[in-house]
Amino acid sequence: MKDNLEKEAYRLRFEYFNTYEKKENKWHETYRKHQLYDVVVKSLDYKFHEIGQAMPKLLESIKK
Repeated sequence: MKDNLEKEAYRLRFEYFNTYEKKENKWHETYRKHQLYDVVVKSLDYKFHEIGQAMPKLLESIKK
């Protein structure tokens, strides 16, 4: 379950930067109600090389 959530969070983050580039508002409209929305939005504060360490910590915050 944890691995699936982590993969999904990475996928959403990837889409934000690659699929929805210059259409970020559309991404927010599409995923606003997704369970991982808040985590992914917080993850945008981290650089690419930091996200591998930050994402597991961010995912822990939704379990509380």
